[in-house]
Amino acid sequence: MAASVKIIESADRLVAVWDGKPARGYGGTADVVDAARERDLPVTVIWPDGAERD
Repeated sequence: MAASVKIIESADRLVAVWDGKPARGYGGTADVVDAARERDLPVTVIWPDGAERD
């Protein structure tokens, strides 16, 4: 998570491939998206039609 926060702090936008579900563990996609949004970083979520999480 610390590495993800460093990256989003230097980013202009986050593009996340995410199903919108909670993270399976600390530092998962949901946590990174939340951290980006807390910092008012624009977030674009992509989840292809028909895609499923294992």
